[in-house]
Amino acid sequence: MKSLFTLTLGIAIVACLIVTSSFAQEGSDDKSRSPKAMAAEMDGSAAKACCSGKEACDGECPISAAMASLPKMSYKVGEESTCCSHSAQALAEKHSAPIHYVVAETSYTDKSEAMTALVEKTEAALAAYTTPCVCEASGTTTIAGEKCSCPIKAASHTKLVQEAVNSVSLSYVVGEEACNCPMKAKELAAGGAEMKYVVGDEETCCEMTARLNVARAKYKAAVEALTKAQAAAGEAAASTNS
Repeated sequence: MKSLFTLTLGIAIVACLIVTSSFAQEGSDDKSRSPKAMAAEMDGSAAKACCSGKEACDGECPISAAMASLPKMSYKVGEESTCCSHSAQALAEKHSAPIHYVVAETSYTDKSEAMTALVEKTEAALAAYTTPCVCEASGTTTIAGEKCSCPIKAASHTKLVQEAVNSVSLSYVVGEEACNCPMKAKELAAGGAEMKYVVGDEETCCEMTARLNVARAKYKAAVEALTKAQAAAGEAAASTNS
């Protein structure tokens, strides 16, 4: 009897080790994701946290993570790097050295060239994220970073993302007058009044910055829409299983 118990215990331990090894191997391809983040993603709590109306999310919020993945501009002065333009200016004055603008690992000496690169790469990231891509071999559709093997689900996600992107608009304020038409805005600005580009709560007098704000706002809208849908699906699944 004792021998049978020992054999059973040994089999159980081996099985446990095999399962543990399997999970470790699957997670080895994404070492940056903590167990807490993976668990939150699986039960939908991460999505719920970002869609619950709270002003701030933790570092593992899917919306914050998605926005952090967009192209950025950093600054380099000599051998020192910073992500703050004010710090870069201070370093330039301190060392009497020029500022180099870095976008996607490419360094620019001209700020306008760097800004153009930043805008174009952000717009490209938006297009890649929101455009459905179908794999001919597997038939899988990837939209907003999610792979869908079901064509109905893929179509639903594509529609959701497109509606979210289209909900973002650019408007204008010229002097004291607001409008949504770029032609009218230019006519109003012809009189000498300053024209501002408005995207949500963001206002700027720079057309390139406005393009950047539009791309970021559309990207965020797409992420939020899909995250909310996933949170709702997670709640529905939990309610069904309970």
